Amino acid sequence: MTGQIFLATRATVDNWRHLAAVARAYHRNPYLEAERFARTLHRIARGGDPNLGGTGVEVALFGATQITELIEQDGHHWDELLDHFPDLDTLDPDVRRALGALRDGRTDVFEYLAKSFDRLNSGRLSKLLGTLSGIASMIDPDGTRKTLVFDGTKAAPWSVNPKKIPEWRSQLVARLMADETPENTARELPGEELQAMFPGTDPLEAAWLLCGQEADRLSHAKLFYADADTSAVATRKASQPRKAPLSELRVPSPYGMIVFETPIDWSPGFAPLVAASWGREEQGGRVHWWMTHYVHTAGAPPLSAHGFARVAEGDVFADDETYSKDEGAALAVRAVVACWDVITQARVGKAITDVAEERRQPKRLRNDRRRGVVDDGTVRVVTVRGRRPSTLTSRRPGDTGAPSRRYDRGRWWVTEHTRSQCMNPALHQANGCTHEDITILEHPKGPADKPFLNTVHLIQGAG
Repeated sequence: MTGQIFLATRATVDNWRHLAAVARAYHRNPYLEAERFARTLHRIARGGDPNLGGTGVEVALFGATQITELIEQDGHHWDELLDHFPDLDTLDPDVRRALGALRDGRTDVFEYLAKSFDRLNSGRLSKLLGTLSGIASMIDPDGTRKTLVFDGTKAAPWSVNPKKIPEWRSQLVARLMADETPENTARELPGEELQAMFPGTDPLEAAWLLCGQEADRLSHAKLFYADADTSAVATRKASQPRKAPLSELRVPSPYGMIVFETPIDWSPGFAPLVAASWGREEQGGRVHWWMTHYVHTAGAPPLSAHGFARVAEGDVFADDETYSKDEGAALAVRAVVACWDVITQARVGKAITDVAEERRQPKRLRNDRRRGVVDDGTVRVVTVRGRRPSTLTSRRPGDTGAPSRRYDRGRWWVTEHTRSQCMNPALHQANGCTHEDITILEHPKGPADKPFLNTVHLIQGAG
């Protein structure tokens, strides 16, 4: 504990939020929710992970911090809250002693007692958790107050095995379907942003709609894994203007999720983009794709939604304001769309990627079905085709003379670029054709039996 602030891992924060949500439901309807409240207290008091956090003591310390801060903000008094707490008279004397220490600001005593409960009597720890969450439900009966202390644990370096992606997706769906997630979303997203997504709704109703729709998108999503080369190509494409409007042909699947081997730095000072999901919609006769961006966290799964966007068929992404007032967030949109282009180029021209499938084990697939996942869990591992290191080689000693044409002198590398390719050349003159963005990867040109030229580009100033 530092001052009156307990730092917490995401698992600890999530456990406290869930406990507080169940406590609110219990105090609204004790008869129906008593069993669920008891199960939740027992699970949290005896659960947790030494690395990820979320143990009963950590949840109790974090919850105490939340209550203390809210009391100070609102001008409440501990005595007033305790006088109205219905189960205070039946509490264990040691639990009452811990609450008294918290009331008097003796946080070191509270921490000592909470830890002793964990070592000696998990039943007392359950009662402490139940009392803390009950007091929290009195202060915040609607579940609309923000969590005041967030993740204090630094995430480990980003690392992903394609086989983990289906489990991460399944965990995300389960989290979105939990009762407390919409309440947490309503607290953390600005109300005006939620109402803009779903006009005519209040923030909490909009949060329920957002979580339900995102769970549905993820449960149907085809899974993709972009290796380091694919991520790099997409990042380079995202920094350049798009050559042709987006068409539905260039979206890999109506619903999808892509995870990047190499995170994409999209905005200074923010965690990089590590994954994105999307889902197809139709509005006003126009096809849209709702896109969710994910960043790396210390939780399980190590993904957290960080931003949303809606892209439409026919977009050229020339105006960043259309997608976000933040330039970095707009770059994230373009990077995901660039990945779509790279993956689907085989539909309109020469493929530049290979796709291998990593199938989900039947046993794990059955677990996915129980969590509401519809997709079969196959991960499509996307790699750049024929990627070779672009190293230069020296001239062969016997290669003499001064040929007049560059083609005859040796080989050279054509740099990676994008072009707008006409798909109906016969109709081009009459403006009846369509165009698609085609990525040309870096590749060698020149006779195969010649060495690479050591080219030096001389840049001269004007005047």
